[in-house]
Amino acid sequence: NPPLSAPAADASMAAALAALAERDPRYRRQAYEVVLAALAQAQHEAVDAASRSRRPAASHVGGEAILEALRRLALAEYGPLAYRVLTTWGLRRTEDVGAVVFALIEAGLLSATAEDSPADFADGYDFVTAFVEPFAESGDMPAGLPPLG
Repeated sequence: NPPLSAPAADASMAAALAALAERDPRYRRQAYEVVLAALAQAQHEAVDAASRSRRPAASHVGGEAILEALRRLALAEYGPLAYRVLTTWGLRRTEDVGAVVFALIEAGLLSATAEDSPADFADGYDFVTAFVEPFAESGDMPAGLPPLG
């Protein structure tokens, strides 16, 4: 079989993500998309770090790197709305990010090592602290966000 063209690959991925979202209604299609974007960012950062240190780059990144990439990506893309956007898509805790990653693995869209586990995503950070607190002092918080506690 010839390789899929970019539009066909994009359509195939979109269909796979829609099927995952339909299978598990806790997470919307956008949750899978943002987690894949965070994974891509984490992989890119790992390659950059490896090239700066002149060592071989590994394509695998762990849960901690994915979580940190998601935090930076969401804050950069959605600013004060990051918490609301992520929770609307079903991502309320770092364990949800792990559930999405492992659903992608089970669907054959990602691969894992024997050491990878959903536990890698447990208690990574508190979503309110990560996505609301950065805007609390500046007064840039939209109405309706959870209180900082």
